[in-house]
Parts: sequence; structure tokens; C-alpha cells
Amino acid sequence: MSLRVYFLILPLVVCMSGCVEWETPEIPARSIFPESRIAPDAVGMEVALAQLDTQQKDDFELFWNQLDQQALPLGLRKRLDQNGLRAAVMASAAPAILHQLIDPPPILPDNLNSLEKQLYLKGLLRKKQRMITHDRISNREGELYSVPVSDIHPQFSWSIRNGDLETPGAGAAVRGGVNITTFPQGDGTVKLLIEFEIHHGKSRPQIAERSFFKENRQAIHRIEELKFETILMAGESLVLAPTADVADLGKLFFGAAQSEASQLDSLPSDSPTASHRLLLVRIVQTQMDDLFNDSRFVEKLTTAFAE
Repeated sequence: MSLRVYFLILPLVVCMSGCVEWETPEIPARSIFPESRIAPDAVGMEVALAQLDTQQKDDFELFWNQLDQQALPLGLRKRLDQNGLRAAVMASAAPAILHQLIDPPPILPDNLNSLEKQLYLKGLLRKKQRMITHDRISNREGELYSVPVSDIHPQFSWSIRNGDLETPGAGAAVRGGVNITTFPQGDGTVKLLIEFEIHHGKSRPQIAERSFFKENRQAIHRIEELKFETILMAGESLVLAPTADVADLGKLFFGAAQSEASQLDSLPSDSPTASHRLLLVRIVQTQMDDLFNDSRFVEKLTTAFAE
């Protein structure tokens, strides 16, 4: 058969075989819910550290009285108070006065020096930020997130009180930190483990806590007496701050460093000076909800070691 005859017969064969219905591949419907970008066992958090002025003490007490202090056990609140610290839970709808506390203060031209006035007149002088840090993080189940909450105190002596017991300590280059460990719960809430720790002394090679490798770091004293757990719902926040007198461990963790205090003496009498800090930990998102999480049916893999 010639090639020309072949191409004449081929269309006839196709027509005699009948028409075949054209099948369009199905396109999966798009979910109306946005896909999550965090790990299944992760918790989305906002961690903010703010520095308040002495003029804000009364406003801070008004803010504190609007928080849920009863969310934490009475015994824990007594131990914290005995050491100059306090903690409370803030609802998802934050008190309006919080914005007044953490927003940048207005610029007062009468308190500016000559250089600052020139910058102010040119519109180049920025407002002083009260928010020292504001981080959005994704924390895995059982993962520790450490927050340095104080500046470095050149020298500091402290006492840790637990009832009638008192443990003194002292050191150079002292800095306070707060550890946050997250444990998402099956009902959509998150359990937070809060630990206070004191870093002090020169950095030296030491074995890391979670590995066999050495790292250069200061000596760390973790305050077991003040470790506590609390459970938050999405939108709620844990607030940590010193007591009103800003003394004891409250001064170490949330007060102005001694180097800052010496600098503040040179400021005009009507200038806002640093008073104390507060730490806010807000739960933004959690994936571990048994109502919508099929991973609860999948057992975690474990490694069996032969004896």
C-alpha cells in the first residue's frame, strides 16, 4: 500500500469507529480555609518586651487590675510576689490602656537639646520606642524559646525566697532571662512552661544543655522555685512584670540596669526615665486540635533497642 492511500483510508477508519467522548480531568476544589504554614505540632506566638517610664506607674497599675490574676494558683502568686515578681493572664480583647503604655511617647520640644531640636524641626527626629523587642515565632512541641528580658547589670546581688528558705547569690555581668516551652493540647489550648534563669560571669566553654558539644556561654542559674505552668487559649496572653516597688528579682529581671540608672541622673527633671519592663507572651495559632487533626490516629515512631 502506498503512503498516499494509507492517509486516505485512515480518516475513514476513525469515523467508522464512532465518536469518543472527551473526558476533562477533574480539578480538585480549593478549600475556603487558608493552608497553614506552620508544623502540625507548632504554636504561633507573639513575644513582646516593653520598657515603661516612671510617669506610667499609675497607668500600669490600672492595666494590671484589669488582668486575670486568679488564672494562676495562689501559692505560685505568693512565691512570685515574695521575690518581687508577678504574673497574670490577659484576655484576647486587651484593655485599651495597654496601647497607651506601649505606644511611643510624644516628643516634647522643650526637653530637646540643640541637635535634637534641629532634627525635630526638619522632621528627622524619631519617637522613642517603648517596645524593645516584638517577635513572631513558631515554636514546636516541647521546644524552648529563651527571651533575654534585662540589660546587663555590671554587678548584682540577689536572694531567692521560697517560704522561710532564702538562697543568696551574686555575680558580675548579670542578666535575667525567661524560658518559654510550649505544649499544644488536644482541645486547642497551649500549656506554657515558664522558667526564670540568671546568666552571670564571663563566657567560658561549657557543655551545651541539649548536646555534647561545648559552647561559649555564661554560667546559668535556673530558678526551680519559680518554675510554673499555665494554659492559654488562642488570643490570650501571659503577662510578666515586677511588683510595684521593683525590688529583689523583679529589679534584676525587669528593672533598669545600674549603668542605665547612672545615665538617667543627667537627664532634665521632667524627662521620662526608665521605670520597669513587662513581658507579654500571646498565643496566636495552634494546630493541635483533636476536632480537626487526623494525626491523633497515627502513632509516633519509636526506636527499639535490642538488649
